[in-house]
Amino acid sequence: MENLKKLLASKSKLSLQYQLKNFLVDVFIQKKLNNPKLVLAFSGGLDSCVLLHLLAECRKKLPFQLHALHVHHGLSSNADAWADFCQDICVNLNIPFTLSKVKINKNSGLGLEATARDARYKALLAADADFICLAHHQDDQAETLLLQLARGAGVKGLAGMGRANKKLLRPFLDLPRSALETYAKQHNLAWIEDESNADTKFDRNFMRHEILPKLEKQYPAIKQTISRAAQHMAEVDSLLDDLAEMDVKNCQQNQKDNMQLQLAPLVRLSTARVKNTLRWWLAQCACEVPSAAQLRQITQQLLHAKADADIKIKVSASHNLRRFQSSAFLVKNVLEDDDDYLRNEFSLLWQGEKIIILPDQSRLFFSEKMGEGIALWRVEKAQLSIRYRRGGEVIKPEANRPTRRLNALLQASAMPPWQRERLPLLCLNENLVLVPNVAVDASFKARLDEMGLVVQYL
Repeated sequence: MENLKKLLASKSKLSLQYQLKNFLVDVFIQKKLNNPKLVLAFSGGLDSCVLLHLLAECRKKLPFQLHALHVHHGLSSNADAWADFCQDICVNLNIPFTLSKVKINKNSGLGLEATARDARYKALLAADADFICLAHHQDDQAETLLLQLARGAGVKGLAGMGRANKKLLRPFLDLPRSALETYAKQHNLAWIEDESNADTKFDRNFMRHEILPKLEKQYPAIKQTISRAAQHMAEVDSLLDDLAEMDVKNCQQNQKDNMQLQLAPLVRLSTARVKNTLRWWLAQCACEVPSAAQLRQITQQLLHAKADADIKIKVSASHNLRRFQSSAFLVKNVLEDDDDYLRNEFSLLWQGEKIIILPDQSRLFFSEKMGEGIALWRVEKAQLSIRYRRGGEVIKPEANRPTRRLNALLQASAMPPWQRERLPLLCLNENLVLVPNVAVDASFKARLDEMGLVVQYL
């Protein structure tokens, strides 16, 4: 009997190591990485202790660098002791260890659980690593899906967590927690128990201790079937993303700016497809995924508001969604203090650069072209400066036409009003000579036989 137990233990050990090694090999091959840097999110709990031990073993057979990162929330009186425990484990295994202390805003309005999770992921994703390894398992996936159902999540939420999601790796996601417990006991691993894991006032703990055990009594394989449902949802989500990408490309034909969408192609789509397109586009532009109510408001205002309506919808802390001439634009918020500085104080001399990045992260591109732009000999004889609009500027785009006020010229252009206000201007000895993408003063234009300096603004 003892020999049989040892044989079974050996097979179990081999199984976990084998699965982890194959998973890592597949990821490394797919990403075409040699000797990548893996950082383990090391809480010191059972799950991450097992993953650390297995990764330390895999390191002997696979070429990768292994580091551990412990996020210190400071929410428990035991937090310092947990950090010391994690560091000691890493020292014993000869694994580089980093401690990251984060501050939790208990008044964020998101709840303590969500706020701590956001702070933890922010610290992990800021780490210098090719991959962040997380020890989430099948039980965690089941809890996540039930929580998402309770919150009325859509397909993306119901897809749960992915095994390999960009920088995040979750090699245990198809394994039950019981498999990790067995491994930990077989190898006499030590771990810490977070006392907050027993507090059912937190949503995840409520699902773990109150709901899932009752479901398992009626449906013993519920965790596996929930995990399978998440995989189905992930496939659907991937198809919806593919569809949204095609629709966005159709709305951005002949455009270089991915922060802009033409609305005419969007109007021809079904309401569900419009929402799918907007949701994907906003996510690609690093905006928060809007709620169902926000998405309804965005769709209504972009597609059905009056043509002259001033649409301005906040879609993230840094961006607003606006509409102009049948297009939707993601526009960076402008602070009044920044606007005053740019309008009254900012000035920059051109030193021959090919590209200049402006304070709002927009860019000016400089190139030379025969018969276009500012005559190059003019630029060589004076200082070319860059500043923003201050009001009252004039320019003469055509030699046989009157001088025009810049304000009127821009109103007649196809430029959105918020871009007009923050448009960089190029001056020679304080004379306005070029408005990027709009006009060159006739007195400074390059003749057909002259080399000119062309400036584009993006």
